[in-house]
Amino acid sequence: MTKLLFILFVPLLITLPLCLEAQGRLPLISAHRGASRVAPENTRAAFVMAIEQGADFIEIDVRTTSDGQQVIVHDKSLKRTTGLNALVSDTDYLTITALSAGDWFGKEFSKEKVPTLEQVCELLNAENNKRTHGIMLYVDCKAIDAASVTSLLKKYALIDSAIFYGDEKTLLDIRKHFEGARIMPAFPGRKEAHELIKKLQPYALDVPYSELDRVTVSFIHSKGIKVFSDLLGKDDHPGAYRKAIEYGIDLIQTDDVHAVRKIYDELKTHDK
Repeated sequence: MTKLLFILFVPLLITLPLCLEAQGRLPLISAHRGASRVAPENTRAAFVMAIEQGADFIEIDVRTTSDGQQVIVHDKSLKRTTGLNALVSDTDYLTITALSAGDWFGKEFSKEKVPTLEQVCELLNAENNKRTHGIMLYVDCKAIDAASVTSLLKKYALIDSAIFYGDEKTLLDIRKHFEGARIMPAFPGRKEAHELIKKLQPYALDVPYSELDRVTVSFIHSKGIKVFSDLLGKDDHPGAYRKAIEYGIDLIQTDDVHAVRKIYDELKTHDK
């Protein structure tokens, strides 16, 4: 009888943390460069698909062209995603508009262009006008003009909900242009975090998945700060999603929004 009780009880212990977490608020989901597993990264197609999959945030990488336009490109160079062997910072926007940002991914995406930040803002603003639950911007500030970025987000009513990730200098610059900006630096470790928190007063900290544990999450939450984490590459799988949920983080960034939503649906169904 004792053995039978043990067999029945162990699975309950394993699933209990997830059930309890599912009864509360599950982490928000950020679509890394849009739905980048099914569409070319950082394109309108990828952003539309991510919205359809149920992303809470659309993550974008913002860079500045030679003539000051804020465009959505991850790499310093345009080579990988457009074929042009040139730096974004050395290329004018008119040249970039002639490039395909999707041909490398698949011929069906050959008409996709490098979007501007304003075009992305227009898309989200239009989508949010149709919805009760707004889609938010996760802005990875690669090489931005802070004044232009904050001005555009204000124009399209996205500034209050946006998250800004970047280096310390960039984040402080953003705060100069919008005092209430929700900034997020990388987590430097618990020892160094005290000074960083005091200096930046961040909304959130970006914690690598490899450094996530209950103690770290509790420490950050005790400071009134959110915990965001990238579950990408080898960490972008259901086991990692479940662990992140158990730890109680606030946002999962993924290349597969659909897969994360599937886990959430399973948890919610289990609780019924």
